[in-house]
Amino acid sequence: MTEEFVHEQLLQLRDLIAQERRAARDFDMEALSETARRKEELMEILAEAPPCESLECRELAEEVRAENRRNAFLFWSGLRLVRDTVAFFEKQIPPPAYGASGSLTPGKAGGKLLAGRI
Repeated sequence: MTEEFVHEQLLQLRDLIAQERRAARDFDMEALSETARRKEELMEILAEAPPCESLECRELAEEVRAENRRNAFLFWSGLRLVRDTVAFFEKQIPPPAYGASGSLTPGKAGGKLLAGRI
């Protein structure tokens, strides 16, 4: 594997990472899956590549690493938002209680938010 080949693969990976970010931003799950698959293929190729010797190639590799971390933070933030939202709504539903006959009755959602009056 030549350094030119590695440089070309890094350029493709940088472009894929940008496509991945756009797909995530637009909630395009098909494009996100496809870019993840292609990104994994490139990573397998680059895993076998020798280390970059030229400054330009090393700078490109660092840029790819930074952009990939940026995407990872985007996904982590999105996941945290979803988890916090689910936790909020789970707190709004009271636990089941016992009815007059002794049977278990589900708790009723209260408040205007869950009733749809907001």
